[in-house]
Amino acid sequence: MSEGVRIASIPPWRVIACLGLVLQIVILTSLASALQEESWFVGTVSATVEEGPLMLEGVSVNVTIDMQEDQDDLSIDFFGPLRLNHWQEERDSRATLSMQEGEEYDENLNDTFDSPSPSTIKSVTLTLIQIGIGLSVLLLVLVCGDLWKQRSRLWLTATRRLVSLGSIINTLMVLILILLILPASWLGTIAENPKDITDSDENEAFLAHAEFSTDSSLGVNGFTLEFEASGYDIGMIRPANRSAVEAEPPTSGTEDAESFILIAGEMRTETPNYLVQMVYYWFAMWVVLPFVLLIQQRVAIDSRLAQINVRK
Repeated sequence: MSEGVRIASIPPWRVIACLGLVLQIVILTSLASALQEESWFVGTVSATVEEGPLMLEGVSVNVTIDMQEDQDDLSIDFFGPLRLNHWQEERDSRATLSMQEGEEYDENLNDTFDSPSPSTIKSVTLTLIQIGIGLSVLLLVLVCGDLWKQRSRLWLTATRRLVSLGSIINTLMVLILILLILPASWLGTIAENPKDITDSDENEAFLAHAEFSTDSSLGVNGFTLEFEASGYDIGMIRPANRSAVEAEPPTSGTEDAESFILIAGEMRTETPNYLVQMVYYWFAMWVVLPFVLLIQQRVAIDSRLAQINVRK
């Protein structure tokens, strides 16, 4: 049998699968390299006090991060720092939380915002990419094992499908970690460590009768979360009145009612273009391509059946 005849006899689906797997190995390798040199995402958190005591209304903060592999580029901008400082000093004069209240506050934060650190997620993501490259190589070997056969042996077909499923899930997990889990982890870190933003070493507090509303949108280019939080700042209420305020909102016009605070803001992430392209590639590789191969194999089977019917 000549070399040309052997090449012509290779099932087309195997050729397409091999080319796709080689492309996946190249793309995953490039992705790992890009993540070590470029941004993982750009995140922004902005918040403004819409209502608040002691001329706190209008005070705002904007936190922006350009998350990278080795060192994150973080910037924090305040508007109204003098008014914010005056508010903090007033809270000091009304006494900080008791030790028990502080422990309860920390416990509530841990329950609400407990999540893996961004550095842990980065490490896991890079490990999964290396595993994905290994699965692609293994799958390429399995596809090329019976290169000139339309159908493989049962155990080889089962193994190939299992590895394919693992590769699909692996690549999808990489995308989920980068696009969703990593930004959520960073936002959780901010919420868990408010002192890092306010640069305050004390005055941890919580809101009584708190209300929280959100409106979010999610896309390939990132997500946006608009939020609004309101309640009575316990740190602004004297210790003797805190139990009463926690049990029932204070009457309008009283000194305790002045502790009401309303904060509105937005959380936003922007996905780098190379990661957006990676999402499109995953969809093409593991959704469009299998569908095309399925149709091609079906057409091949139908043509053979037609030949058999003609002979009859």
